[in-house]
Amino acid sequence: MADISSAFVQRGLTLRHMRLLIALEDMRQVGRVASALSISQPAVSKALLEIENGVGVALFDRTPRGMVPTAHGACLLRHAHTMTNELSRAVDELTGIEQGIAEAVAVGATAGAGTGSLLGAAIRQGRARLPALTVTVSEGTREHLLRQLRTGRLDLVVGATTDGVIPIDLECTPLYIDAPAIVCGNGHALAARRRPAWTTLAAEAWVLPPRTTRVRAAVEALFRRAGGPPPRVLAETLSLDLILELLGQGDALGVLPQHLARRLAMAGQLRTLEVDTPGLVMPVAVFTQAAGAPSTAIDTLRRCLLEAAASR
Repeated sequence: MADISSAFVQRGLTLRHMRLLIALEDMRQVGRVASALSISQPAVSKALLEIENGVGVALFDRTPRGMVPTAHGACLLRHAHTMTNELSRAVDELTGIEQGIAEAVAVGATAGAGTGSLLGAAIRQGRARLPALTVTVSEGTREHLLRQLRTGRLDLVVGATTDGVIPIDLECTPLYIDAPAIVCGNGHALAARRRPAWTTLAAEAWVLPPRTTRVRAAVEALFRRAGGPPPRVLAETLSLDLILELLGQGDALGVLPQHLARRLAMAGQLRTLEVDTPGLVMPVAVFTQAAGAPSTAIDTLRRCLLEAAASR
């Protein structure tokens, strides 16, 4: 069993050490790190050896693919990201205080979840309560955003949940359950059909979310339930722009969050089909870090999200 030096971790590990470890994780090569940090390669190797000797374990494996973090290295890197991001946030807040815009919140929204209207309502409510509130919204996959939440680069993540167990380091608060709609372009042959059967839908091309998503699994389950072949997939994407582009050509069907599909239909951009879709549901939640006390701005925006979801 490794003999971890708590004294070094608590008193000897410096911010310079943390930044070096993060650079090695990102670049994987001592030479690249040396160039990026404007120091010599022997200095990088010496600093890493100093850290590993101080901690008492190897933090990187030297492989043909470059420097790969060990289990101990990955653990320390997770905390290194948190510490350096917290310091960056401290600089932002200090600058904000000076400029009068101290209430900043970084939010992640999972692509394809259709949470734009929810976030818009929550941001407006939050700004009414905190006039200095500034919200930055980033979009990405659920896994990518949750990694950024863990490292402190994001304060909240809003998006679809999964059937899996929520890790103990995160808190997941349900917001609402969406029933995604089957949609098509205005020029599609099924646009005027009142209630097309699943056997009819199975003959069409589809624009669907990636296979890793809950919605995709639910759509494929509907095809199996109908006893037909799997969907004929034209494209897999979470990009709304691409979905609308492909549907607009009139030769494909798609799946969108119900409220988003309704809004686009009212704007004349697409049609929603009246189809029974048992099991096609998408629970949406807000994720936060379980540890630590959130700032007033983060807590306010989280409460506004809950209130906006309750009023949908």
